[in-house]
Amino acid sequence: MKQFQGFPSSGKVVYTPIPNIFFSSLLPKIDDIAELKTTLHIMVLLYGKKGYPRFVSFSELLANTSLMSGLKGNEAILRQALKMACERGTLLDIVVEK
Repeated sequence: MKQFQGFPSSGKVVYTPIPNIFFSSLLPKIDDIAELKTTLHIMVLLYGKKGYPRFVSFSELLANTSLMSGLKGNEAILRQALKMACERGTLLDIVVEK
């Protein structure tokens, strides 16, 4: 395993805000690492979106190389992680017609 080189000390670093309630109420309940990774990636993606409604599509998640690498490239793991997050109430599963 390649060791993490740390966060840059200079230059532009982009931050994503995460509500404090995530740490106090939600994080203690998540016991599946795939659900956690998926939830965090969706928060990052949603933060970067403009307009209404803001949403992340399944195809966007599949195309996210960082997420999919963390899920070993396994679409079934992603589907299960999304199912768990939806059942928990963290995410909403909706159909958007364009």
